[in-house]
Amino acid sequence: MELFQRLKRKVKKLLYGRKEMAVNLAYDLWAPTYDEQPENLVVYLNEMIFDEMMATIDMHNKIVTDVGCGTGKHWQKILYKKPAELIGYDVSHEMLAQLRKKYPTAKTFISNNNHLNELTNNSCDVIVSTLVIGHIEDLASTFIEWNRVLKNNGDILITDFHPEMLSKGASRSFQFNEAFVSIKSYKHTIPQICQLAKSVNWELIKITEKRVDDSVKYFYKGPQSIEIFEKSVNAPLVFGCHFKKIG
Repeated sequence: MELFQRLKRKVKKLLYGRKEMAVNLAYDLWAPTYDEQPENLVVYLNEMIFDEMMATIDMHNKIVTDVGCGTGKHWQKILYKKPAELIGYDVSHEMLAQLRKKYPTAKTFISNNNHLNELTNNSCDVIVSTLVIGHIEDLASTFIEWNRVLKNNGDILITDFHPEMLSKGASRSFQFNEAFVSIKSYKHTIPQICQLAKSVNWELIKITEKRVDDSVKYFYKGPQSIEIFEKSVNAPLVFGCHFKKIG
């Protein structure tokens, strides 16, 4: 706790003069309140996409790896499907600490340079990674590493901020006290992602997009927010890709 308080004080001094914060540092700071986002539209739509994709694959008695697991936001749903093992990787010590509060026996590891060093070749049946790949600069090497640990016919479920939204100026950020913290990120287009997946012999099963429409209008509150809603109607906010590794 003392270490975390020192971290908060240090970060607070840096916030105002810094454009983007390193991913691990930012999520260390966000971790204690990360699960408290009841009015976050991106999180809401991401949950919808993840649920739809997860419903199409079998996780029973499978080895599932959650890359960028954070606080274990999806773990209750995954564990309900009774996998043989659920393994989590994240760059943030504090996010994993929050996860272990909910799942004390969880098998988790810090991801260094996007490597999954604790996993052997062809040892995993399913990889899930939600709202993560935009934080990864070298996506090609990351997919090669995921492919290494994935069994033939294994499934890959990916969600992220839609690149069209990012092109219009949206950023990955959160509020810390009176400041907004912008997190270091990279834009990967959906065609680029699919091409990289194809290069490691992943077959595209389905792409899903969630857009702003009347069903989510209640997320926009106040006169200024309604104006933003009207300008955003039909804009894609989140996307998901389901791939399968072929032999």
